Amino acid sequence: MRIIFIAGPAFSGKSIYIERNFPEAKTVKISTFNKIAYEAIDNEELETLAKNAWLYCKEALQNTIRTAGADDTVILEHQLLKKDDRAFYLDAVREVTDEPVELIVMDPDEDMIERMLNFEKSFIMLHVYEKGKMELPEAQEGFARIEIAHPVFNEDDFKR
Repeated sequence: MRIIFIAGPAFSGKSIYIERNFPEAKTVKISTFNKIAYEAIDNEELETLAKNAWLYCKEALQNTIRTAGADDTVILEHQLLKKDDRAFYLDAVREVTDEPVELIVMDPDEDMIERMLNFEKSFIMLHVYEKGKMELPEAQEGFARIEIAHPVFNEDDFKR
């Protein structure tokens, strides 16, 4: 089994990278659980659901690993901007397996991001904000391999 965390700020190309490089992977996406939180009726419900999104994602990751076969690739698609965020999910993996975990951090060309987002200022600002918050991973965090990916997008990607 291969376990990979794909990390990076919003709109950095995580999903596109996974589609191109790991089309058969079993993927757990934090965005799936965040969508539930965004549909909350009021602020109190939103806060509760937002806190629980991480726990639901953790549980989904663990269950996906438990049911994966020896030849499967399991991917966690998540921003993982902070070291503590990565440790939370790395610890979750360690609760169910001691398989090595790889980390791929997306670092796209900023001009390409602007074109892909059609110069939509709010999306670009979110990307820049999250990129500024990202703590670069360190070897001692416990990953078997850390890679910085510089994805290249094509015109079809701009139409998403």
